[in-house]
Amino acid sequence: MKKNIRVALTFATYTKDQLNSFAILVLACLKNNALFPNLPVTIAALTALLTAYQTAMVAAAQGGPKDTAALQESRDELVAALRQIAAYIQSLALANVSDVLTSGFDVVVWSNVQSPLDPPVLVGLDNSLSTQLQLRLQAVANAKAYQVQISTNSGNTWQESGIFSNSRNIILPNLTPGTVYAARVRAIGGSENFSGWSGSISIMAT
Repeated sequence: MKKNIRVALTFATYTKDQLNSFAILVLACLKNNALFPNLPVTIAALTALLTAYQTAMVAAAQGGPKDTAALQESRDELVAALRQIAAYIQSLALANVSDVLTSGFDVVVWSNVQSPLDPPVLVGLDNSLSTQLQLRLQAVANAKAYQVQISTNSGNTWQESGIFSNSRNIILPNLTPGTVYAARVRAIGGSENFSGWSGSISIMAT
């Protein structure tokens, strides 16, 4: 008998930085995700809760007991919103684990064995539109999202360029024409949380 896919609620036990990263991932994955059209907490509302939490994190790091208490209150509100969304996703009773993972949430693993993800294969970069690059890569099975980094000094240092919910529409905007950019990408998910990085490809922005 097939077991129902359960959405994991382990995010409630995350450290403050882990919860921040998790909420960023969920926002990236749920935005414009057609599988979840009736979210109980809107993207705008979740963004506002995350922004408030991030502000409280900064204040608590520099302030006193009052700021620490405010951080806890902000955390509780963010976790409550994430729980509502998790319950909604659970209620849909989706048949495929891969569909649930597109939400950014983890699933309860019935088996004790969970595999690491393969690194993505970055096929190419498209610079046909001015000031932006589009990444073309092969999707990774069971990936929840993709993290992209860029470099302007041949990969000596890398800069974060965003988390993207799928492999088909990764566009890096606001680039400087005439500058050569290297890009690399890794998948998010699996037993190790991240895959290895893809090989990098370089191209000049137009």
